[in-house]
Amino acid sequence: MNALIALLLLATSVQDDTTPTPFEPTQQPLPADWPAPPKPQPREVYKLHLAVDIPLIVVGGAAGLVRILFENQLVHKDCPCKPDGINSLDRWTVHYHSQAASIAADATVYSVLSALPLVDLFALGFGRAWGEDLVIYVEALAVDTALQNATNFIVARPRPRTYAGDPAFVGAGEGYLSFYAGHVSTAFAGLAVAAYTIRKRYGEQVWPWFVGALIASSIGVERVASGHHFPTDVAVAAVVGTGIGIGVPWLHLRRWETHVQIAPVGAHGLGLAGTF
Repeated sequence: MNALIALLLLATSVQDDTTPTPFEPTQQPLPADWPAPPKPQPREVYKLHLAVDIPLIVVGGAAGLVRILFENQLVHKDCPCKPDGINSLDRWTVHYHSQAASIAADATVYSVLSALPLVDLFALGFGRAWGEDLVIYVEALAVDTALQNATNFIVARPRPRTYAGDPAFVGAGEGYLSFYAGHVSTAFAGLAVAAYTIRKRYGEQVWPWFVGALIASSIGVERVASGHHFPTDVAVAAVVGTGIGIGVPWLHLRRWETHVQIAPVGAHGLGLAGTF
């Protein structure tokens, strides 16, 4: 009996020299009528809050309309004015009046702002992701428009060509809206939104920020060369526009999930508690 058990153990301990070939499934081509796999949908990076977004867009549009309709009535005109009171950083630009630079700035701003949503549409196609991008883009421009127009009318700084005595500027409300530069602020805001969206959707990208800064800065140079703005107008506009172009989309990122409720604190108090 012991010998039989020993033989059985010996038999089970013998290793077979031939190792079985692992199963490898063969890949057969799919039939011609087989449905194609669904394409991945573009990742949505923003969450809209239409109860806030729509009023902001309306206010921005209204600010632009007020400027068009009531500019001359709202602006305080106090020139002829002397360039002696201008700070040394800006005084040297008083006699700049390049019409070519003015046309180039207008063309660049309007073409770039129109092209950005079209490029986004080409990349995403019609859908929820593109619609959210468009609302964020328009809202950033609307906030920028409202802020720049309010500042223009409050400060009422004469333009360089107004200081130079250009009759077309001295007697017009537009000649007293130098601070800060609207074209420049709008360009920086729109291009910052585009760069920020590219970063959030496709990962860290340096080139959109570089290209955007280059284009918007060229508009600033053209507005100074045309005699519409001082260098300090352009510098402030660049900072404000970039801040709006980053801040508006940042506030709409989908990672922000906020839940707030009133909760008891201590024996006799109430407070706000939530997750952010």
